[in-house]
Amino acid sequence: MYRDLHEFVGALERSGELLTVSESVDAVLEVAEITDRVSKSAAPSAPSAAARKNDPRFSDRGGPALLFNNIEGAAFPLLINAFGSYRRTEMALGCDRSGFDSIADRIAGFVKPQPPRSFRDALAKARQFAPLLKIGPKRRRGPGPCQQVVRTGDKIDLTLLPLIRCWPHDGDPASLGYPEGINDAVEGLGHPDKTHDEWDAECRGRYITFAGIHTIHADDAGQPKPSTHNIGMYRLQLLGKDRLAMHWHMHHDGARHWRSWKERGEPMPVAIAFGGESVLPYAATAPLPPGISELLMAGFLHGRGIEMTRARTVPLWVPANAEIVIEGFVRTDA
Repeated sequence: MYRDLHEFVGALERSGELLTVSESVDAVLEVAEITDRVSKSAAPSAPSAAARKNDPRFSDRGGPALLFNNIEGAAFPLLINAFGSYRRTEMALGCDRSGFDSIADRIAGFVKPQPPRSFRDALAKARQFAPLLKIGPKRRRGPGPCQQVVRTGDKIDLTLLPLIRCWPHDGDPASLGYPEGINDAVEGLGHPDKTHDEWDAECRGRYITFAGIHTIHADDAGQPKPSTHNIGMYRLQLLGKDRLAMHWHMHHDGARHWRSWKERGEPMPVAIAFGGESVLPYAATAPLPPGISELLMAGFLHGRGIEMTRARTVPLWVPANAEIVIEGFVRTDA
């Protein structure tokens, strides 16, 4: 388990699990094609024995993680396929020797504990459950590392991020039968420095594909420690210099939170976090029971609470050790 993305990438490199690409690569289709081919190749190293037993056919696949340092038009590098093999996911979750089964065993020990058979056993049970007192989120009083550089207003330019287009017709309404110009009246589309044709060629259909989306229910608005804090993982489509479109299904917690803000007639605050503790992506996608927070799950996997800091422009807490946090509001007048 790793405290932030820097530590995780360093571990991948030392383990021979990372391939750095310095050649110029296009975020439109080319990155996706390269990653698709690499992810189907042999992984650099073998996973745990548990992974080989549970998935004998594909446990050796996944290729290396890829770090693109020269994405055309982007101001930041792009890490992709980091969780694309059993070995790397086991590293991220701290079970690279014992495999995922060891996590399941830990969870089972807490969910269905056996009663103590003696005083000595009772002491052992107490030691077993003691870590649960430390897995709640740790809220900082001051700014976090993710806020060392802050850009607001006109300084925001999402096109500088290495967002990728995965499929030729991504973000193309015409391919779905919609009339041309259906979105022309939408405010904030495109980029002031790009023509319509330039935007269509360079930016249309590019997405954030692997970030934690932090939201709360409207009933928690103003609460210092919101009990409904949710982390989901949804695709976000690039629409403009400072505009994104949220893609979620109606049964997702993020969509449920959106409906609560819509009932209040207020836009929904949201924070989009890249990086942070290496357990966060799994926690954000795990099928948790109702009422179990992704932050608690992440703290359980991490062995200690996830460090959080107050967002700068929205009433939310965000992972203090994230690389980048995008803050904003989702419109509810649609």
